[in-house]
Amino acid sequence: MIGKILNIAPITGRQATKREVLKRLSSVSLVHFAAHGCVETGEIALTPDPDRTSTVPTEKEDYILTIRDVLNGQLRAKLVVLSCCHSGRGEIKAEGVVGIARAFMGAGARSVVVSLWAIDDKVTLEFMKCFYRHLAESKPASESLNLAMRSLRESDQFRDIKHWAPFLLIGDDVTFDFIAKERENLNTKSNK
Repeated sequence: MIGKILNIAPITGRQATKREVLKRLSSVSLVHFAAHGCVETGEIALTPDPDRTSTVPTEKEDYILTIRDVLNGQLRAKLVVLSCCHSGRGEIKAEGVVGIARAFMGAGARSVVVSLWAIDDKVTLEFMKCFYRHLAESKPASESLNLAMRSLRESDQFRDIKHWAPFLLIGDDVTFDFIAKERENLNTKSNK
C-alpha cells in the first residue's frame, strides 16, 4: 500500500528477511516497517531466512531485528517509520528510553515515527495511508502525522484516542520531494 502511494517497490513477505533488510537499510532515505514489535524493547520481527530455516524452530537472532543490529549499521535515512506495536518502548535508563527507536537515531536516521502502544492493523492501515498521502505531497513529517491524527479523530469509526494517538515523531521534521525523485527516475530511464 505505501509502495503504491510513493511509487516505490517494497520488500514484503518472504523477501523481508533480516539479512535483506540489513543489506538495504544503508541505501535508502525512507524506511517503513509494518511488522510485530517486542513489548519490552520494540525490536522487530522479520521473516525467518529460508536458507537457514529447516523444520527446527528458528533462532530469534535469525529473524528479530535487534537494537545491536541497527546500531551496527550505517543509516542515511531521513525518516524511519516503525508501524509496529510498542516500537516506542525500551529500557528506562538515566539517559532516557533505550529501545529500537533510539537505535535508529543512533545509527544515523534523522527522525523516527514510533507507536507507543499496541495498534490495530485496520486502524494502522488507515492512519498510514493518510500519513503517506500527505508526506507524498511534500508536507513535513510532523504536519503529515498531525493531519493523519486529525483525520482519524474526526471519523466516526476511529475517533477513540487509542486509534489516532499512538504515533509519535522523534527527531527532525523532515520533508520529501517524491515528485522531483520521480522526474529524476524518468529522466534517468529516458537517457539510457
